[in-house]
Amino acid sequence: MESTIAIYQLIILYLLHRSPKELPMVLLSNFMLENGYVNFETLAATYEELKANGYVTAREESDGAVFLSVTKEGNETLFFFRNQISDKIKAQADAFLKENGYGLTSDQSVTGDYYKASFGGYTVHMCIRENQQILFELNLNVPSEKVARAVLAKWRAQNESLYQTVIGTLF
Repeated sequence: MESTIAIYQLIILYLLHRSPKELPMVLLSNFMLENGYVNFETLAATYEELKANGYVTAREESDGAVFLSVTKEGNETLFFFRNQISDKIKAQADAFLKENGYGLTSDQSVTGDYYKASFGGYTVHMCIRENQQILFELNLNVPSEKVARAVLAKWRAQNESLYQTVIGTLF
């Protein structure tokens, strides 16, 4: 892979990593084209290579809009090669995301979701990640969807104190 293409890929991975949600391809394209990093042909080749390598996923809506998100493999690649992106480009990318209404993710993220379990109830999955590594993970079986939603609401509000309590008890 040509080194300039690799840098373009890392910039796109950085933008996707720093966004709390998937980004429209048109927004990413605007950033890359308006800042003179690529021309349209190079940009298309860069996206295709990212998808082919499994670094990004694309979701297309019925109106043709395409949204990209970074995969685990993409985040790992970014982690290993992040120093190849200059601080100036990182600051420019962060400012661009803020200007376009995409707040930045921190290096720590707290997530939670639930799904119907095979036993008939629901499983609530709660996780704290730091620098893309799982710091704390908890799966809790509950009897109903209503209880699952209530558990998630408490998790979102009190995850820090719950984590500190568990760690304090275990250590």
